[in-house]
Amino acid sequence: MSNPAEGYESYMVPTLFGPWATKLIEAANPKGGERVLDVGCGTGIVARQVAARLGESGEITGLDLSSSMLAVARATAATEGVTVAWHEGSAEHLPFPEASFDLVLCQFALMFFVDRPAALAEIHRVVAEDGRVLMSVWQSLDRHPFYKTLHEVIQRRLGMSALQEIFSLGNTEKLRDLLAGSGFLGVEIEPISMTARFPNPDGFLAGEIEVDTAAIPSMQKLGAQARQAIVADVSAEMESPLKEVTHDNHVVLQFHALVARAWR
Repeated sequence: MSNPAEGYESYMVPTLFGPWATKLIEAANPKGGERVLDVGCGTGIVARQVAARLGESGEITGLDLSSSMLAVARATAATEGVTVAWHEGSAEHLPFPEASFDLVLCQFALMFFVDRPAALAEIHRVVAEDGRVLMSVWQSLDRHPFYKTLHEVIQRRLGMSALQEIFSLGNTEKLRDLLAGSGFLGVEIEPISMTARFPNPDGFLAGEIEVDTAAIPSMQKLGAQARQAIVADVSAEMESPLKEVTHDNHVVLQFHALVARAWR
């Protein structure tokens, strides 16, 4: 695929992010007439599910920094027949007036914001009085043993791993303090777990390694052949851990998240 976001939408959304979006939206319980923002929307699965749920009775907006992700979001929303206003921009500088939204959702994106307090301050700014925010983040690496092993292998071979950042907000009190420090009230945090089944185990592992090493400077300086060699080496070392979680030719992994709810 010419756009990697297409692979993300076709593979990761049905297996992982779609079911988690449903959980987040159920917890948020959006109502007819509400103005809803999906921050760090990726290919838009949260915004699209909300739009399908509310129809014309709500105003749905999705924002992401990636034009590639948004291109897939627009195309998929059109195919599904749902209406979402898509915006390209950063969470740290939301292009919306104060009190623009009754509900802000953020699924597994807070970890990637460059300046989390600034992003949360912006979200606080655009939430209406008595509005609410719901966010999901992954629990720590210790709760995800397969990814902890992958992190250790990548770190040993390349000197660093991006996986630590992905699972960096798994501490309940740290997340609570982050939200409260940005002015949010009545912060509630709920742990939720769900099992995902990924087809094509070898393809799953190669994709995870590609994604998890893409931001490492030493990988960025390598040519395609050298990068492929690194992926092959990491894959070989992960062969046994991969077999342990493979059942009926699917990778079966339990994921653990924290869903935070807060009010303006």
